[in-house]
Amino acid sequence: MLSIIPFYLFFVPLTIFFAIVVIIASFFDRSGNLSNRISIFWGGLVCRLAGVRVQVDHGDFDPDGKYILMVNHQSWFDIPVLLVALRGHQFRFVAKQSLFRIPFFGQAMSRIGYIGIDRENPRRGIKSIQEAIAKSEHASILIFPEGSRFKQLGDFKIGPMILAIKSGRPVVPVLISGTYAVLPKDSWRIRPGSVAVRIFPAHDIKGAYTLKERDRLKEDIWKIMHEHSKETDEWLDKKRP
Repeated sequence: MLSIIPFYLFFVPLTIFFAIVVIIASFFDRSGNLSNRISIFWGGLVCRLAGVRVQVDHGDFDPDGKYILMVNHQSWFDIPVLLVALRGHQFRFVAKQSLFRIPFFGQAMSRIGYIGIDRENPRRGIKSIQEAIAKSEHASILIFPEGSRFKQLGDFKIGPMILAIKSGRPVVPVLISGTYAVLPKDSWRIRPGSVAVRIFPAHDIKGAYTLKERDRLKEDIWKIMHEHSKETDEWLDKKRP
């Protein structure tokens, strides 16, 4: 296990440095694509610093497509892991609004084009969904449908389903395994190891669901991810050295 102090002595200044670079880069590329590539580089450095190996099964994923990426959420370490796993694909995270208030980090998130969701204000939340669709014209949207971190797959919130239906984009289920062991929810200690990211076939929802059928979409996507959860854990076990 890595001691807390050595990891964060490197992690904090590294993150501040890259946040500043992202903010500067955003003035030269309004699309956010350059800033996103810089954040991917940051994600790779963080994983190497933590001693985390990312195993990825891309399946038939087309990196040039525009999707709603729905990912289970185990740990805050999901962020650098996903940046590594999805390198070569332009996407924007949907995150809780409070993260955007973190100095440097929050400003960098805004400049990349990440989308903040206000969970406490339903009316503002709907407006955020509309903003997310508008801001991600040239990129996929990545959202954690559970809304919080869980060791095992948790229940999904309804907001991501509304976002998916309103966008009309294919939904791509993505499963993460192993990040909870790297950094559990109530811990600051990093544990080196292997993690897995598996990308499953796109689920074409355009015309298949109305807003009134958002609960059915929630059940369908949850079922797909739940059916593959154990299989993904076993796939990671085989990939471990």
